Amino acid sequence: MKKLKFVVLLIGLLNLTLAANTTIHHGIRAEVFPDKHAISVVDTLTLPWQVVPPTIKFNLHSGLVVNSLTPGVEVKLLKTNLSGKDTGMDVEAPEVLERVKQNRYRLLGKGGAKLPQKIVLKFEGQIYHPIQALTEEYARGFSTTPGIIDTQGVYLAGSSIWLPQFGDSLVTFSLTVKLPAGWDAVSQGRRTLHQKTLVRWQCDKPMEEVFLIAAKFFESSQQVGKVKVMAFLRSPDEGLAAKYLGVTGQYLEMYRKLIGPYPYWKFALIENFWETGYGMPSFTLLGPQVIRFPFILHSSYPHELLHNWWGNSVYVDFKKGNWCEGLTAYLADHLIQEQRGQGDAYRRATLQKFTDYVNEQNDFPLARFLSRHDAASEAVGYGKCLMMWEMLRNDLGDQLFVKGLQDFYRNNRFKRASFDDLRKSFEKVSSKSLKDFFNQWVQRTGAPELILRQAEVNQKGKQFLLNLTLEQVQPEAPFQLKVPVAIYFADEVQMKMVALSGRSQAVSFTFQKRPLKVSVDPQFQVFRRLHFSEIPPALSKIFGAQKVLIILPDGLPEDDPYRQLAQIWAKSKSKQVQIKTASQITELPADRAIWIFGENNPFKKK
Repeated sequence: MKKLKFVVLLIGLLNLTLAANTTIHHGIRAEVFPDKHAISVVDTLTLPWQVVPPTIKFNLHSGLVVNSLTPGVEVKLLKTNLSGKDTGMDVEAPEVLERVKQNRYRLLGKGGAKLPQKIVLKFEGQIYHPIQALTEEYARGFSTTPGIIDTQGVYLAGSSIWLPQFGDSLVTFSLTVKLPAGWDAVSQGRRTLHQKTLVRWQCDKPMEEVFLIAAKFFESSQQVGKVKVMAFLRSPDEGLAAKYLGVTGQYLEMYRKLIGPYPYWKFALIENFWETGYGMPSFTLLGPQVIRFPFILHSSYPHELLHNWWGNSVYVDFKKGNWCEGLTAYLADHLIQEQRGQGDAYRRATLQKFTDYVNEQNDFPLARFLSRHDAASEAVGYGKCLMMWEMLRNDLGDQLFVKGLQDFYRNNRFKRASFDDLRKSFEKVSSKSLKDFFNQWVQRTGAPELILRQAEVNQKGKQFLLNLTLEQVQPEAPFQLKVPVAIYFADEVQMKMVALSGRSQAVSFTFQKRPLKVSVDPQFQVFRRLHFSEIPPALSKIFGAQKVLIILPDGLPEDDPYRQLAQIWAKSKSKQVQIKTASQITELPADRAIWIFGENNPFKKK
């Protein structure tokens, strides 16, 4: 009897929404009409229960009209013009999602009958959200759209809500697309049909969303082990395609050995029709200029490829924070620089971004990071998280750190995972409790600031006693740290580790020869705010300032470029920007960053 009550309760919950671990299969037959910005879809849904509840709710783009083709199944409209939601890895900024409106529907059996396991829906209409630049200064020239069907190409994703979305359920799918002459289409998974105007992609791995990318492409491919490596370019360029195909094989093998088997049938490089740097399951979508920068091959490209392990096969539980961007940056951008002997420089630049851009007003814990939308969010979500893995790796050692990554990947493929799941894997392989470590770096804000308060050498006979006092001087409470300290001698350097849990820690070391110099964290392996003496001159210091004064020369006309630039910067929502002319200033203020514009500005000599 208790079991029966439990089953009834479970079915009641399914009426409202689908559980996050539920997987629905979509059998999709679509036709795109680029000149009309339109799509027509017949979607055969296979529901995952033996006993299907009598009603289920779903959301769909408001530009699509939906009907049931299954006898005895009705589609009832519940709400209209709801704000969009992005459930995939590349979470769009809120301002992007606001551009998508969706309707809420209920599937129900006529007369209260139970729904069948297979339900066929037909929906068609327009999806056209013009490509727009983000408003924040962080945009870096990149633009975005939540979904577009256009003569230049098609981009449909989870943010487009072009397929019925049932809560947070994962999906498998078969996608057959009818295209205009000369067009091709790409999605996740394996290509099982490739004709002149008809393409089918099939994916039996649980996905967060279904992508449909289409345009006129020139395809190149080669086999790398069990993986089909592909390139889809918008103009024929065999040389460029060959470079990417070769590099793809190199990095696939590197990450296979480091983490585990590549999870998909193929990896494809796709040239987009606007500037993007997206990583999707089994492919990446790069803009026409980005794709041709030579440095991308060994920077952004391996980053997007690695996302097939982190974020696109082990999914992010966004309710508990986005762990995958920092981990991907650590094992791609940072690791490649480390292999070239530039790891310490990369980490210093990472810490400098946090020092310059993050302050008490815009700081937030990693547990709240979803995606980057400005310089401060990047410095936390990518930079702080990257440094967290550096500290953990130094604590556990390379061997245990790699074993922890492999255990996490092996146990969480095609599931949503969190920082807690990472912690459990590292605890499992190391037999150490890491709860305090993860709580400190995932849940807390702020950053340590370190000062070497005292360093003196006393000789006793033939031995030399080095006394050090290391302090944390940040306004926040002390952090629990393990700080590397380098002691320099005439012929060598020795590294010592100082445990620092309070405001101050005095330590002593005995040597057989005289120490000549002491350096605290010289390779930038601790997450912290940098001392000003460690920071090279950089414009990020002034770009990161919250209060800014721009001083213009007197008498500039309204259309002067300096005045126009100042007015553009003054519109920033993330800082207080004041514009004054030189005659309005008697003395330069000390409480804000200052831009001095113009050759004839009397303050330029200051």
